[in-house]
Amino acid sequence: MESGGVKGTEKSTVKVDYGDQFTKEKRKKVLRPDVEYTSKEGYTYTTDSEGRVASCEGSLQLGDGKRNNYAQRVVGGDDRLVDDDDGGHLIATIFKGSGNMDNLVPMNSNLNRGEWKKLEIEWAEALKLGDEVKVKILPNYNGGSKRPDSFFIRYRIGDGTWETKHFDNVRGGKLDE
Repeated sequence: MESGGVKGTEKSTVKVDYGDQFTKEKRKKVLRPDVEYTSKEGYTYTTDSEGRVASCEGSLQLGDGKRNNYAQRVVGGDDRLVDDDDGGHLIATIFKGSGNMDNLVPMNSNLNRGEWKKLEIEWAEALKLGDEVKVKILPNYNGGSKRPDSFFIRYRIGDGTWETKHFDNVRGGKLDE
């Protein structure tokens, strides 16, 4: 599925200022449903009707983002696989990605530290060589789970063609290209 989110759901998002993508539920900060927000670094995100990140996109830039160890430990709540998952950044902190729940999903630790990291290294190397790197990342969810089943990624380095990756959110993670 290329659209991200859940099959059969309609998209009707409201643009909000960065910071207003959060609300409180039972005294916990959570993402608001059906909103679009853009970080100060220029990364645009949308959430679905369940308040999950449905897409993120932008032109990557090298730099240091701040990690939020608490958010990385708790993202996904009860749907997180405690022994298997990391709080995976959709836009890595090396690209000034947010360390908060607006940029985190439960991600299999082997995927996060393996194939996903290889892709981030490829992007970082391209940026160091002066190329522009554009990405669009679509987490795919099953039902109401806050843990993505897979990720569909489109990216372009410089003036090259758009590349596609599809990762299953399991050990190893790679499905097809």
